[in-house]
Amino acid sequence: MSANSCGYTFIFVFDTHAVNPALIPRMPFDTLKDLAPVMVIGTSPLLIAANPSKPYRQFSDVVTQAKNKPDAINIGSTGSGSLGHLALLQLARDGVKLTHVPYKGGGPLVQDLVAGQIDLGIAGVPNMLAHVKNKLITPLAVTTDKRSPALPDVPTLAELGITGVSAYTWWGLLAPIGTPKPILDKFHASVVKALETPDIKKMLNENLAMDTVTSTPEAMQQFLIKEISTWAKVVKDNNVKVD
Repeated sequence: MSANSCGYTFIFVFDTHAVNPALIPRMPFDTLKDLAPVMVIGTSPLLIAANPSKPYRQFSDVVTQAKNKPDAINIGSTGSGSLGHLALLQLARDGVKLTHVPYKGGGPLVQDLVAGQIDLGIAGVPNMLAHVKNKLITPLAVTTDKRSPALPDVPTLAELGITGVSAYTWWGLLAPIGTPKPILDKFHASVVKALETPDIKKMLNENLAMDTVTSTPEAMQQFLIKEISTWAKVVKDNNVKVD
């Protein structure tokens, strides 16, 4: 997605931006060389949740079942090559092997999870939050290093002894390389100011379960380098292909 301001183009991206270089052959641009970072706006964990009719009240129940009967539990994600799918591959490396069921987006995934068509689902907290609040699904764990402010009672995988999984959904802004620095600086300052507005911050934090970041351009570039490297290795090691 792009927006135009003062004659310049800015691009809104999210977590798949860092996965695409490894998944899409012959991309028409170089993610790191052709785009200038502006800022990471915010992050959010992925949530692993269960249908309440299934025998999983905490993530240790999943681990026990998965180790006793590998692949006996199915779990839906938002698609092959999605961040949720790649996080499941990290889980499998740590010995928690689940049967992956790819969906075409968060809507169909959550619909089937609520209906009990699948045992578990993994998706961004914003996709699942309303259903957790309505007790239609049971939250088990989040995939980030710290708990989600939107779900403070849900433990991280690291707290549960699984340290090899770290997957953030995130949102950020970029610009075409060569955009003058004064323009980038002015746009960055304007977005930071907007994100500090109480109403906007509340909407992002509470309604979208986003932990706002407002990083510097330099910090975003380092974040992108790390994310691209992390997911490229997972894609390569598991020969992941998109549908």
